[in-house]
Amino acid sequence: MSHPHQDNGYGFNYDSHSFNYDMDNNTQGIHQVVLPHQVSGHSSFGVNSSSSASSSGTSHGAEVFVPMNLPRGKRNGSTVLFQVGAERNSLSIPLEECLQPGGSPRLKNPHEIMFPTLNRTQVPFLKLVIAWSGYDAVEYLINIGTNEAPITRADLARQIAYSFVGFFNLCNDGILPPRSLSWKVGGRDGYSFQQMHLSAFWNIEGNSWAASIRVLQQT
Repeated sequence: MSHPHQDNGYGFNYDSHSFNYDMDNNTQGIHQVVLPHQVSGHSSFGVNSSSSASSSGTSHGAEVFVPMNLPRGKRNGSTVLFQVGAERNSLSIPLEECLQPGGSPRLKNPHEIMFPTLNRTQVPFLKLVIAWSGYDAVEYLINIGTNEAPITRADLARQIAYSFVGFFNLCNDGILPPRSLSWKVGGRDGYSFQQMHLSAFWNIEGNSWAASIRVLQQT
């Protein structure tokens, strides 16, 4: 399993008002702060002719889960869901929206405290494992805040989104080449970041977690 970030010394800065995404990005190997308008117009995220998933949620298409090659561990049953608050049957929210400074304005219960029973003095970070089908697995650290300023659902969604920005960059830069093309990321023939929808964040085992990603496919 490869580790895209070099600093495992937890080079993060999290307080009650803001999360230092410049430091977070540098630590995790994302070499620049990526804002929503930069993602949508950045060539490194690919332009799939069948993608163009609008962050407004008005795109017509079907969502399918991206298969992740994850081991069967001893799960603790914990799962965090991400939904669009105004949609009754919402199952996910666009990752691109989650990059916004205040989080997606459409996210359901954005200010809800995550992992309320966790002692953040002992466990300040969770490990997000991205085991995208056809690629080597990579890991990113998720800063869950402090006991005084714990992470919210919107904060968690934003960190997950930035982690996938890092994953897409690794793929597009050739650092993480695909072993198969079925779920290729980026380029004209691959899936674009704009197609990615975040559905859930769930425990694999111990401190390791995974994100359930749905891909919007045009019908």
